[in-house]
Order: sequence, then structure tokens, then C-alpha cells
Amino acid sequence: MSKLSFTPEELSELIGLVYDSAFEEVQWQSLLKKITELFPGIGGIAWGYDGDTMLPEYVSADADMLFPRSFDFNMKNNFGETMSESVKRVPNGFVARTMMIYSEHELLNSSCYQDFLKPSGYRNSLHLKVDHNGERGALLGFPIPEDTKLEAELHDPLFELLKYLSPHAVRASQLARALTLAKRATEVFSGFLDGIILPMLVTNASGRYLFANGAGRRVLERGDPLRLGADGALKLTNSHDTLDLYHKLSQTNRDQIQSGMRIEAGDSPLMLAISPFRPSMRDASAIDRHLLDEERMFAIFVGQSERDAVNTGLLEDVFDLSIREAQVCKSLLMGQSVATIAETSHRSPKTVRNQIQMIYEKVGVSSNAELLDSLSVFRTVGTMFENNPGPRAVTDAL
Repeated sequence: MSKLSFTPEELSELIGLVYDSAFEEVQWQSLLKKITELFPGIGGIAWGYDGDTMLPEYVSADADMLFPRSFDFNMKNNFGETMSESVKRVPNGFVARTMMIYSEHELLNSSCYQDFLKPSGYRNSLHLKVDHNGERGALLGFPIPEDTKLEAELHDPLFELLKYLSPHAVRASQLARALTLAKRATEVFSGFLDGIILPMLVTNASGRYLFANGAGRRVLERGDPLRLGADGALKLTNSHDTLDLYHKLSQTNRDQIQSGMRIEAGDSPLMLAISPFRPSMRDASAIDRHLLDEERMFAIFVGQSERDAVNTGLLEDVFDLSIREAQVCKSLLMGQSVATIAETSHRSPKTVRNQIQMIYEKVGVSSNAELLDSLSVFRTVGTMFENNPGPRAVTDAL
């Protein structure tokens, strides 16, 4: 196998397996088994580290564990970095190759090689970074046979496949985490009718993004007013707002009470509600328990005040409306007739009626009155602070 040789259909099936495997009870087991079948002779493990200590693997493609106990790496790469230092430096989805980052002397004299890889017939390995949090991290690792002929045959094609699958593995991991940790958190704040319909983004105390619900991910994809920085932290369009957000997170972390802030966005400002987020880790994957079990998390909900004009971007994010549909929806909520909307938008009344019907279907309503009622959940974010400026009780997510 000298080059990557998969048909588009086979690659599509592998991508589907990545997402399926992220949601299975023993996370990543099916994917690891499939890749080891495609490249006979290699190993496959999901593993984590804490500082310079490698932990026993979470799951292996084989029945026998390659790393049944923890050990200290005590090795540095070609840049003089420890394991945790090097993993923190690269983005999620990065595929590392030990033959490229460790000298032969460093690798062959390490306890990782002497005590674990060598007895199993392995030498070099490839590792796909799934995530890291502080001094902890999680990766998918694929040891390669020490036989030089097999190594030459397997290494490059495996590297190309992992690079192709890596963005899907990262996204699948985030989706699985969001579903698992939020599935029983249907009411994070006391007084919320339905918290999950709002864009929800979860961070740690320093503002590092952890996961989001569907509407929250659409907010990030749109990039306004929230986006994901190169360092993995949430950023707002205005740098002063970003600093204010971090201050609010620090304040919420200190006092463990709900807080909020207003974001100016033209004539339709947004409100952010920030609260401690306490999901149960009972159903979380072994990787997420390792990364997040002791992490303080905070939910940021995006909504509006009753006093402000409807934000069309929020309509797009929450109900997955197109830009035109969001504009029509806003006009309906302002009390405009079909004829007026058609005239101001330079479209025919029939086109506008079709768009209104599409809006009703996406929102799940059948009239303008129901549409207005469905938007009341937006306003809870604003009224939480406008009607009660003092601290509010926070209900633990079970």
C-alpha cells in the first residue's frame, strides 16, 4: 500500500463511521477496529495524558491492552517540549508522527518504547489529537510495526487517511459531548421554558470553548457576534466586549451565581446570560470524564431584551432560517402585511407567502400569533436581568 487508494464511496463510509463511533457506548472502538483492519499490522488505541504521565488507554482495537498502566514519558521532542507542551501547541485534529518529532535516540531509550511498544513489535506511531484541557489531553494513537518494510508500506497512507478524517473526528467528538452533557439539562436556569432552543455555548472559566448546541454552533459559524479564536477561546466582535465577557465568567466562577451582559449590535442588541453549568458526567465518555470531570463549566445563552428590535441573525441561528426568511419573519413580527413586505423587498406577494409558509414549517407554528409566542424564549434572557437585578438561584443540571 504505497498511497491512499480509497474510492469516494469508501471515504464517505469512513466519515460516517467516525460520527457513529463518537456516539457509541465505548467511544471510538469501531473506528479503531476499522482502521486496523484497513492497515493490517498496526495497533489502534484511544489514550490520554495528564501532564507528563500517560494514562492507561481508554479503549483498544484489540482485546489486549497495549498500555495497561500509567507511566511517565520523560522524553522531549526535537523542540525541547514535553508531551503536554507539544500537544497544547498544536490545534485539535493535528496528526503527529513520532518519526518526525522525536530523535531516534530519544525514542528508543524511552520507557514508552522499551516497556510497551518494543515488546509488542511496534516502534513509531501516529497520533490524532482529539482535544486538550490544561495539562490533560486525549488522542487516537496508531503504533506501526517495527519491521522497516511494513513501516514504509503503512506509514504514509495511514498518515494521509488520518489527515482526511481528523476534522470529522474533532467535530464528532464535540457533537457527542454536547449531546451527552446537555441531554438532561433541559432547564439550566430557573424560569427558562426551554433553554435548549436558545443558542447555548459552554466554556471553562477562562472562556475556552468546550461545546455548543445546534443554534450555538450556527452562531459560531456566522461569526457575529461570537466567534472562535485561534487559541480556542470565545471572542466577541468588539474587543472590549470580549474582555467584559471574560470578566463576567470570572465573576460567575467566583460567586457561582448567574450574570449577564448586553452586546450592542446595531438597532437589535443581544443579551448574554451566563451561569454555572453542572452536567452529570455519569453518561460521559471516558475521554470527556478525563478532560472535564474537575472542570468548572459555564453556559452562555444568547437572547434579547423585550425592548429591542428582533435580531435577524438570532432568527437564523435558532430556527435555521435563510437571510431572506429571517427578514420576512422580522417584518411579520413588526406587524407588516404581505403586500407591504412584498413591496419593500421587491418580491411578489406569492413569493412572500411561500417564504412565510417555510418559516412556519421551520419554527413549527401555523400562525403569526404562534410565531410571536415562540419568540418569547428569546426574551427570557433579557428579562432575567431587567426585572430582577439581584442574584438569581441557579438550578443544577442533572
